[in-house]
Amino acid sequence: MIDCLFLDSDDQRHFPADDRRVIHSICTDAEPKIRSALPLLPAMIEFAAQTGSRVIPEVGSLGMAVSLDRIIWVVDPHHSGGIAAVAQKHLIAMLAHECHHLTRGWVIEENPQRPYSMLEAVVSEGLATAFQRDITGITPLWGAYPEQASIWVQELLSLQADAPYQHWMFQHPDGRKWIGYKAGTYLADKAFQSTGLTATELVSTPAQEILRMAGVEG
Repeated sequence: MIDCLFLDSDDQRHFPADDRRVIHSICTDAEPKIRSALPLLPAMIEFAAQTGSRVIPEVGSLGMAVSLDRIIWVVDPHHSGGIAAVAQKHLIAMLAHECHHLTRGWVIEENPQRPYSMLEAVVSEGLATAFQRDITGITPLWGAYPEQASIWVQELLSLQADAPYQHWMFQHPDGRKWIGYKAGTYLADKAFQSTGLTATELVSTPAQEILRMAGVEG
């Protein structure tokens, strides 16, 4: 079950009743398909929605897998069409992406079985992005990798341990966006092609093994 929580005041100032109904409906409708693909998801998932401006500008929202059973979704109420429009266009894909993270253990409250590394970030985000693409049929902006994706992979593999996460995963000073996500999706697709497996079947596969499947030496 996905338990929808709305982090606003009791007067529903930020999430009016109509918006709440839309969000509830989307979560309820999406859950069976996502859960059938990810049977190891926890039985109860807290989905906490809040308004804010720190979102992906092109999308109007931002999802985060905070812990192994909690997702936060930030939505900009001033984005085109408002909360309901953003939810109808992007919420299913976000849920799929973040639920893949929950299953893999790639969450903000660090799981000791999945310690942080840039490689783990790249692979985990790539697998989750491929999963959301494959379950919705829509490739997100951060999943559309360029022809030089293999070069980006080598750049990422050569980084020092203290390389700035924001630069490589979101916005690089040279103007590139989502380098790690795009390179990770490229690696995921290479692994799928070589093994015949899917993002669902590889959800728990270690990052180094994904590299091997993708034909990349880490």
